[in-house]
Amino acid sequence: MPGIYGYVKKTSSGQSELINMTKAMHLYDHFVLDTAFEDIWISGSRVHLGHIGEKDSPYVRNEVYIWIEGEAYNHLEVARDLGLKESGFAQTLAEAYTVGKLDCYLNKLDGYFCAAIYDSTRKKVHLITDRYGMRLLYWYCQEGLFAWSSEVKGILALKDVNKELDQSSYPCFMNLGYLMGEHTWFEHIRLIKPAIVLEYDIESKKIAQHHYWKWSEIKPSTMGFDEAIYELGQRFLAAVEKRFNPNEKIGVSLSGGLDSRAIFAAVNHLYPGYKGYAYTFGIPGCDDIKIAEQVVAKSKWRHVKFYFDSANWFEPRIEKIWDTDGMLDMMHMHGSEFLGEISENIEINLNGYCGDAILGGGFLSKIPHNVRINAKNSRSFYRHFFSMADIENEFYDIDHVEPNIYVNRVRRFTNIGTVNLLTSISQRKPFFDNNIVAFVFSLPDEYRVNNKIYSAMLQRFFSQFFKSIPWQKTGEPAGVINNSSITYRALNKGEQAIIRLLSLKTSKDYTEYPEWIRNPEVSQALADILTPKNAEYVRLTGENLKNKYLQTHLSWPYINKSNEILRAATIELYLSQVFRKHNKKVPSKKKEAPS
Repeated sequence: MPGIYGYVKKTSSGQSELINMTKAMHLYDHFVLDTAFEDIWISGSRVHLGHIGEKDSPYVRNEVYIWIEGEAYNHLEVARDLGLKESGFAQTLAEAYTVGKLDCYLNKLDGYFCAAIYDSTRKKVHLITDRYGMRLLYWYCQEGLFAWSSEVKGILALKDVNKELDQSSYPCFMNLGYLMGEHTWFEHIRLIKPAIVLEYDIESKKIAQHHYWKWSEIKPSTMGFDEAIYELGQRFLAAVEKRFNPNEKIGVSLSGGLDSRAIFAAVNHLYPGYKGYAYTFGIPGCDDIKIAEQVVAKSKWRHVKFYFDSANWFEPRIEKIWDTDGMLDMMHMHGSEFLGEISENIEINLNGYCGDAILGGGFLSKIPHNVRINAKNSRSFYRHFFSMADIENEFYDIDHVEPNIYVNRVRRFTNIGTVNLLTSISQRKPFFDNNIVAFVFSLPDEYRVNNKIYSAMLQRFFSQFFKSIPWQKTGEPAGVINNSSITYRALNKGEQAIIRLLSLKTSKDYTEYPEWIRNPEVSQALADILTPKNAEYVRLTGENLKNKYLQTHLSWPYINKSNEILRAATIELYLSQVFRKHNKKVPSKKKEAPS
């Protein structure tokens, strides 16, 4: 994704390497490159889409330099409460830092951003992540070199960076489909934790970091269920309103689920006559497209359908592996194929990111309720990788398991899907509004089990879009409980297991990966990628991934190894790019690096 980047020079007379970082970060012609900054101590800059946030950087105040990627939605309100001047995000951040109110300011900030502050007088660099760490920022500190970047590739561009691979990342990615905690593919490059201020002292070369917000700040509520329904609806409308401006080019990626439809419904509630742009991905006849059509028919919006097929999905995703630093497997790059056309119509997408996980309690069927995360209850999600989840950190001191899941599975998996889109379209995420999250986690988990409060809120506030239109997951409108017998439900569960095992197609599916991988052109390309001779994945495993996964998948039409094949291909294509092995099908970038 676009973002901020920079490094502290090893010596004040050292040759600048900022151009190398810029070449790595400036991936596409449409990226906007900010003013390069250099003094005797540091170099830094930013690339961005030009849709949101600061138009140029750094912002300078009293020898303090600020770079921000992203935006905050309440910075004026927070500034007013703290007695700061009400101005732009960078300006209020700089003032908060200068007058010693940085933590107080960040603690109340509702946004989707990362930032770097360079205090040239005190010779300190501060790296900052938003409350939930959604806007990613990586850092490196080895042998006198300190660097930061919104993408791993920006750090890799520095000549003295140690590229030793993190051996624990391979089994984690192959088993879970995502990396955990702070891990990347490299031993010495780390993802900064959420709600963190990381401070680097240039003279002493020491690092200190602390959380400016913790989950324990959310206190339990005694609010009754019916009152909570109304409160949740009000907060949800407010969250969407904060992130929607009818004068901006905003769209909604609409599926057959509840989350994107909830946002769509809220916008229509706030602006009944608005003629927006909605779009849906899928294959002909799938539930997602049929349901989305029913939803849009009740509005004045334009609806565009994009269809996956065996010929158009594979090749475009190869490039996106490099864009996402090898952390998103090819199977979950939905929509990459169509970003060019979509970005001609909108600049910002209102993203239904994790609405089901927050409001619908989507994880609650797998974990105990109203207890803190611990080694035992985390295993249902992380298996034997739970030790990588930082579960003992006081950041998670709240009687709910989910906050840790948000930082690991959601941040490192679902969120990387968002990163995949940030090369063309800015994203806003109403469900991770501070007021919504704080309210939800003040309530007992039982309010959210089986989508209880979420469905009730949707039916009360937006019945036009939910009363008769089904939810793709159940085939029934939200909140309708199917009182099937235990026997029927058991048989249905068994039927679904057989469908998955035999790779059978249903209308619920919007892709057909098992079949598409068997396409001769795709299977041959995958065979070339996964052949161990000259492969880079041998740095991480001695297994022959071509034989283990691809040949097994191709040997019988009812064997499905799609997940493993595409994860393995993702790893190989990424490492091939890192270590300059151009014999693999690694794409060239659309833009020549700036000179």
